[in-house]
Amino acid sequence: MDRFQQLSVYVAVAEEQGFAAAARRLHMSPPAVTRSVAALESDLGVKLLERSTRLVRTTEVGVRYLEDAAVYYLSWKKRTKRWQAYMPLRKDA
Repeated sequence: MDRFQQLSVYVAVAEEQGFAAAARRLHMSPPAVTRSVAALESDLGVKLLERSTRLVRTTEVGVRYLEDAAVYYLSWKKRTKRWQAYMPLRKDA
């Protein structure tokens, strides 16, 4: 899973405040969501989420990362739309 996908999974978990809810939202299995967030935390070397048996909360670092992730995601989305407007897919290709 690439970093952008990990970022998308993390955002869903933080917004849903749970792995199972994020998995349903993303149409993924809960273990895949858990692995994705764990890999992102390992890659970054920080703990983004506090986990308990009933609750998932973002850490202070996790909140900051979520804010940055939102800016990055919206920027990516705008750029994608702009490029799609310039370069529509050819149906005969």
